[in-house]
Formats: sequence, structure tokens, C-alpha cells
Amino acid sequence: MRLALTVCLAQLAVQLCVLGALGIPVDVLRISKDTSVCYPFEEYKDPRTLYTGNSSMGNVPILQYKLTDLTSYESEFELRTLDPEGIIFLGDIGAVTNWFLLAVQKRHLSVQTSHGKDKVIVNAGPLISDGKWKKIAIVKQEMEVSVSVDGEEVVSVRQSQESQEAELGDGFLRIAIGASLSNSIPLGINVPLDACMRNWNWMNQNSSVLLQDSLTLRCWDNIVPGSFFPGDGHVGFLPETFGNLTTKTGNDNWTLSMELAFRPVEDRGVLFAILDPHNNVSFSLSLNPLTKDLVLHLKDQVFGSSSTLPSLCLGESQYLQLQVGAGQVITELGGDKVTRQLEDRDYHYLRAVWNQPGTMVYLGGLPEGASSFHGCLQAKIRGVDVDLDLARVRAGDIHSHSCPSALDIRDRK
Repeated sequence: MRLALTVCLAQLAVQLCVLGALGIPVDVLRISKDTSVCYPFEEYKDPRTLYTGNSSMGNVPILQYKLTDLTSYESEFELRTLDPEGIIFLGDIGAVTNWFLLAVQKRHLSVQTSHGKDKVIVNAGPLISDGKWKKIAIVKQEMEVSVSVDGEEVVSVRQSQESQEAELGDGFLRIAIGASLSNSIPLGINVPLDACMRNWNWMNQNSSVLLQDSLTLRCWDNIVPGSFFPGDGHVGFLPETFGNLTTKTGNDNWTLSMELAFRPVEDRGVLFAILDPHNNVSFSLSLNPLTKDLVLHLKDQVFGSSSTLPSLCLGESQYLQLQVGAGQVITELGGDKVTRQLEDRDYHYLRAVWNQPGTMVYLGGLPEGASSFHGCLQAKIRGVDVDLDLARVRAGDIHSHSCPSALDIRDRK
């Protein structure tokens, strides 16, 4: 056993030397998905499911049927989501004046439909965003369209004259899953719905296009609350998302607070960062994979570092608090509190950057894509729960409101 271990370590040393000789810095190497250096977990995704939250990445599944081929307008599917708002599907027949939208708003169903140049909005039904599977059916009866949840009718809207006439034509019916078909339709809804769909039947027509060989279009078997970062993405917010900006230059009451619950798959990545209007990192908090430290950067210098807990890579939830105020920066991880002195000039610099137009606040990574966080995360900044749907910038296959159950950050192990 010792001989085998010695040989393995020797082989690893040789590989690292070769990488260094090739000019590849070992300290920034990304951990591959099949390297169990931190907390490996099973990312099984059911091939018979469809993830609806990919519209921000340009992946919008669209069904299209010729009207003369349709013998029924009835459709049904099962839906599971924790997202309080987003589009389930939008269907239209050839024009922006003839459309039907099914969505989630304030955790309940929302139906919008065109009515001439106007639109009708109906919000009703049971709680949808509870993470449980719901069977949703859409039925057209004479001049009305009704929606039922788990066998109970919850919404019924009258069909417009324009829609009835359009169905008699020889055009096409289009259905976009999780997105709108036209930017000219004023929906007033955050488009991406972090949800899963299964067991669908779209008007008894072929919908095999929805079963693509892509993991990004599939769902985990079980989900828990949180935001999942895949290790190659990031989100960026305007500072005013987290409260009013301070315009008084002499005000020393400005503070920056953050609470972060996270469960990493890899022990690396930027957790939080403030970038000035020129995209320079003014302040950041990240995990160093070599030293296993939690590192604070102020401008381009290391401001301080703290050892992370041994549980960081054992699949256990971590809880981090950060407080920046006049004269000090306080970090607390796992009950270990560290207070560092903050010079007045640095405090005023951070306050000025935060209140400067063009400044961005990032979670999970930086714009250039280097050293992104991989795992489940929930954050509160300046007392405001972070909602990824409000991000100004979003990159990567990030799930805004769900994580695989293996990364549950609520258990606080």
C-alpha cells in the first residue's frame, strides 16, 4: 500500500513539473469534474425531463405545428419549481396580437392573453413555487381557455375574436418553453423560470425536439433552495439593488454587510467581488485552493486571509459573515471571528467606488471567467436577500433558485 501511494505521489509530482515547464501556473489550474479533491456528488439528470431556465443562455426550445394538422388544442405537463416568477411557455399564431402566456408570478399561476390591441391578465390558483410536482393542463372549450392544476380548474379566460379567426387559417402555432417569442410583447415578467418539466403532451403532436442530448436541458431528480453555480459562471448586480446609494462625501456611516451560506464542490473561486467602472477589482472575497484560505483582496493587494474549516470539502454547509465599516473589516466563518483594521483612505475609497455609476457587484466569479465558484450558494447583501433574477449580468449555466439535493445548505451540518 505504501509503495503504491509513493508511486502515485511521484507520478503527480512529475505531472505538476511538466505543467510548470509548459508555462501553465499550477495554482490556477481548474479542478476537473472527475477529480474528487473536494466534494464530489452525483449530478444525475433525468433524460426525460426539460429544464426551462436556459433562455438567458439562448437555449429556448420551440415547438412549431401547422394549424391544419391540429385536431386538439389540449396540452398537459408536470412542473416543479422554487422560482417565484418566470415564463412557463408562450404560444402564438403568427402575430404579436394573437398570443397566450402561462407563467408564474408571486409563486402562483399567471395567465396573460392578447385581446385585440390589449391583453387580459389573470393571477390565480394554488401555490406553484413549493418545489413539488404539479400537473398542469390547458384545455380549449368553445370560446374559452381553461387551466387546471392537479385536476382542479383554477383559471378560465375568454378567447379573443382575433384568436378564433387565426385558428381557422393555414398558418403555424409556435410554442416557446421558458421564454417569449417576441420582445415587442410587454409581459412585465422576469423571463427565465428555474423549473423542470416532465410527462408532457403538446396537443397530441410530436415533441421529440424537447428531448435533446444536453445536460443543460435536463433536471436533477431532487432539488433544494439555493443558487447553483457550475464552476464557470457569474452574476453581476448594480449596487443600488441592495439599497440606496450614499451621495454625501463626508458620511462615515456607510457600511457593507454580507451573509453567505454555501456548500462548495471545489475549494476555489470568487465568492464576492466589487468591480469599479473600469472593471478593476476593488474588493473581493475568494477561496484559495492551494492554501485552503479565505482571502480578502483590497485593490490589487491581499488585505487578509483566514484558514477555512476542515469541513469545507467534506460536503458540509458553511456560513460566512462580512462587515465593512469605518476603521475595520470583520469576517466570521464557522464561529471564528477576525477583525482587521481598515485605513481611513481605504474606507473612503470603497465607499466612493460603491456609490460610483458603473460599479458592479459580482457573485460566484468575475467577468473574465477565471476562478469561478462551484457549488450551492445563498447570499444576503446589506440586509437584502439576493435574487439572481435581478442580476444585470449573468453568464454560465446558473440555476437561480435551486440546487441539487446533495448540496443542501439548509442542514448546517
